[in-house]
Amino acid sequence: MELLRKALVIRSGQVRLEDYLLLFLRCLLLALVAFALLRPTLHTSGGILSNGQQRVGAVVAIDASYSMDHGNLAKRFEEAGAKAREILSTIRVGDPTTVMLMGNRPRMILRATGYDEHRFNEALEQATVSPERLNIDRCLAEMVELVSELKTPIRECYVITDAQVADWASISDEARARIRQITGIANLFIVPIADKGSENLAVTRFEYASGSLRQSSMARFSAEIHNYGHHPQPDGSATFYMYDPVAADYQAIKRQALGTIDPGKAKVISFFAPLDTIGSQRLKVSLSPDDLNLDNTRHAVVDVRPGIKVLCVDGDPSAEPGKSEVFFAVRALRLRQGASGAGLDVTSTPWDDLPAEDFSQYDVILLANVPGMDEAMGKSLASFVYRGGGLIVFSGDQIDPEAYNRVLQYEGEPLLPGVLQGPGEARPGEDPAWRLGPITSDHVLARAAKTLSQAELDSARFSRSSGIRVQDGGRTILSLTGRDRPLLLEKITGRGSVLLFTTTADRAWSNFPIHPMYPMILQQALTHLTSHIDAYQFRVGDPAAIAMNGVKAESRVQLVDPRGRESTVKVAIREGSAPAVPVETEMPGIYRAEVAEGSASSIAVNIHPAEADVKVMLAPALERAIGFEDVHVVAPTDALTTVIKHNRIGKELSRLLLILAVLLFLAQSWLARYFTRRMRVGETDVTESMRRKTVAAGRKA
Repeated sequence: MELLRKALVIRSGQVRLEDYLLLFLRCLLLALVAFALLRPTLHTSGGILSNGQQRVGAVVAIDASYSMDHGNLAKRFEEAGAKAREILSTIRVGDPTTVMLMGNRPRMILRATGYDEHRFNEALEQATVSPERLNIDRCLAEMVELVSELKTPIRECYVITDAQVADWASISDEARARIRQITGIANLFIVPIADKGSENLAVTRFEYASGSLRQSSMARFSAEIHNYGHHPQPDGSATFYMYDPVAADYQAIKRQALGTIDPGKAKVISFFAPLDTIGSQRLKVSLSPDDLNLDNTRHAVVDVRPGIKVLCVDGDPSAEPGKSEVFFAVRALRLRQGASGAGLDVTSTPWDDLPAEDFSQYDVILLANVPGMDEAMGKSLASFVYRGGGLIVFSGDQIDPEAYNRVLQYEGEPLLPGVLQGPGEARPGEDPAWRLGPITSDHVLARAAKTLSQAELDSARFSRSSGIRVQDGGRTILSLTGRDRPLLLEKITGRGSVLLFTTTADRAWSNFPIHPMYPMILQQALTHLTSHIDAYQFRVGDPAAIAMNGVKAESRVQLVDPRGRESTVKVAIREGSAPAVPVETEMPGIYRAEVAEGSASSIAVNIHPAEADVKVMLAPALERAIGFEDVHVVAPTDALTTVIKHNRIGKELSRLLLILAVLLFLAQSWLARYFTRRMRVGETDVTESMRRKTVAAGRKA
C-alpha cells in the first residue's frame, strides 16, 4: 500500500505539469488572438517578422490653384495628374485612399475610398484648376483630419504642387504646426513638379481712377499690367470693354499696345469711359493670350447715379464773399469741368439751421467748423452715415473736440477715424508753414493728389491743424510734414464713411482752399462717398453679397453667374446692412441679381493677383523653407515610385499572429490527446479511474 501511494503521488505531479503546459499554451493562444485584433505594425524592413501584410492608407492632395494652369504645350496641372497616377500605382487594390484638390479651400474628389485604378483615373481626368490662390493653412488643416481617419498600419500623405514662391517661400507658423501633426502620424511627401518656365503677364488691378460716376459724364479707369517673368515682354496689348445692354454683350472701347515691360515691373494704363446709363455698369480689360490666361482679364462694376445732393453746413456764415466757412467748398463743388458738374446739387445752410434739415434728402453732408455739436445732432449724423451717407468734416477753432468725440458715435462705435484734439501750430525749429508730406497711400483720393507735380504739391502750405490720435478703423490718406500730423483721414462705419480734414475749409489755417488740389479732392470725395466702389469688388472664394436697395426681405430674385446660368434666390437682410443676395464666388466675372420689375444690381469678382507670380522653388529651397527633416521632398529628377517604396516601412502582423494562433491551437489539441492516451487504461482502482476520466475531460475542454 505504501508503494502504491508513492506511485499515485508521482503520477499526480506529472499530470499537474502536463496541465500547466496546456494552460500556458491556451493562454498564449488567447493572447495572440487579442494582440492580432490590435493590428500591430512592425516598422522595420528586415527580420523574421518582415513578411507581414503591408496595408497602406494614403491622402493625395493636388495643388489646383490657378498658377497650375500655366504652361505652353503642357500645363502644370497635367503634370501633377501624372504624378498622382504614379503615386497611386504603388497602392494595392482596396487600400483606403483620398484624393483632394487644394485651392482657397480643399475640395474632395474621393474620400477614404478603396483604391480602384479605373475609378481613380476617371476622377483625375475630370479634375480641373480652380481660379483661386492656394491657401496652405486651410488645406493642411484638412489633411490632418483626413490622415487621422485612416485606420491602416501605414499612413502616407502626398502634396503635389508647383512649389510657387509666393505660396511656399514663407509658410506661416500655423502651417508648420499642421505639418508637424501630419509627420507625427504619417509619412509626408512633398512632390514639386518640374519647372518649365515662369514667364507671365497679368492684369493685377483694374479699377475706377478718377472722374465723375454721374450720368452723362466721363470716368477714368486704370489697369495695372505686371510682368512676373524673367525676360522683358515687348509684345502685348490690352483691350477695354464695356457691356452694351442693347447688344447683350461686351463692346470693345479701346485697344492699347503695352510696349515693353521689364521683368518684375508693372505698367499702368488708363481708359476713359462715357457713362450714359444709370445703374450698374459692367466693364472689363483683357490682355492678349499668353501661357496663363486666367489672370489676363479683370472685371469692374460701377454704380452710375443720376445726381448727387450735398448739404454744406456753414460754421461761420457771412454775406461777404470769401468770408464764410463754406465759400470755397461750395465753389469747388460747383466747379464745372466739361460735364463733371452735371447732376450735382449743392445746398448751403447755417449751422444753427441744421436741426431742421431732413438728412435723408442728401447723399453727402459737409460740416465746416461747426460748433454746438449736441447729442441729438450726433445721433442724427451717426444714423445718416450708418445707412450709407457720406460725411465730410473740416476742423476749425469753433469746434469742441471733446463734444465731437463724445457724440459722434453709433451704438458706441466712434464715427471719426480717431480721437480729435485741439489745434496745434508748428513747434520751435519746424517750418512755420507745413507742406504736404510724402503720399504713400493707395486710396483713390491720394491717387488724385499724386496727379499733381511735386512743385504744385509743395505750394500747398498749412499754418495750423487739429491734432488727432488715429484709432482702429481709421486710415490716414494724406499727411503734413509736421510730426504725427495727418491732414485727411477716413473711417468706414456701417454702409457709409467719414472723411476728416484736420484743417479748415476756408483760408484761416492754410492756402489749401485756393490750391488746385482742393477742388480735385472734394470732387473726388463726392464720388468716393457715394459710389461705394469697394462694395462691388470681390475676390474668388471670398464671401460676397449683392446689395438690393428697395427690395423687401424674402423676395425672390434671379441670380445670373458669369457663365450665364440662372438660379432663384431669396433676398436676406443682415443686421446693420441693406437687403442683399448672398453669392458663392466660385469663378471670376460679373454676378448679376435681377428683380421682376427689370432693375438689377451687379458685383465684379476677380482672381487673387498674388497667384499670378508663377515663379517656383527648386527642391532644396523648398526643403529649407519647410524646415522639417522628416518631410520627404521628392525632386522632379528623382524616381518617385522608388522613393515611395524605399520609405514605405511597416508590416501589419495581424495575419501572421492569427496564423500562429491557429498552429498553436492545433498543437495544444494534439498534446492534450497525447497526454490523455499515455495514462494507463488498465487501472482497476475506482478512484484512479475516475481521476483519469476527469483529467481527460478537462484536457478536452
